[in-house]
Amino acid sequence: MSPLTKTIAQEKKATKLVRLAQRKNGPKSYRHGQGALLRCLLENDTVTQHDLVIALGCNRSEVKGVVKKAVRNGYVTIVDDEAPKTYRVTLTDEGRSIAEKREQANDRTSEQILSCLSPEEIEQLDAINEKLIVSLKEQGIDGKKKGHRAQRRNADRYHRCRAH
Repeated sequence: MSPLTKTIAQEKKATKLVRLAQRKNGPKSYRHGQGALLRCLLENDTVTQHDLVIALGCNRSEVKGVVKKAVRNGYVTIVDDEAPKTYRVTLTDEGRSIAEKREQANDRTSEQILSCLSPEEIEQLDAINEKLIVSLKEQGIDGKKKGHRAQRRNADRYHRCRAH
C-alpha cells in the first residue's frame, strides 16, 4: 500500500468513526428528512416550499412528504403563500425546542470528537479539508448523483420512504 493510499484509508476510517460517534451521541436523522427540515427552519424562521427543495436537496414530492410528517408530529405549520401552488413552512414551539436540542447535541458531540486537537490543529484540519474539497470539485467530483444509478437510488429511497 502506497503512503497516499494509506492516508486516504485513514481519512475514510476517521470519517466512519466520526459518523458513528455522531449517531451514538448526537441526534438521529438530522441530515435528511425532518431533522434537516427543522435545522433549516431554525436558521430561517419561515421558508417557502421552493427554498426547502433547494436547501434539502430533494424534489418537491419528497419535501412535501417530509413537511406532512413534520406537521403530523406537531413540529411545523403550513401557511399558504401569495404565489399559487406555494406554501410557507414555520416552526412550532415544540419544533423549535427539538431543533435547538438537536443543535446542542451536535455541538456537544463535535466538542467531544475534536477535544484531542488544539485550536491551531482544528484550523489546520479545516484548511486541509477545504483544500481537498476544492480539489475534488475541480476534478468534477461534487457529490451530486448523476445518471441511471442515481435515478435508481433515488427511486429506491423514495419507495423505502413510502413503505414507512
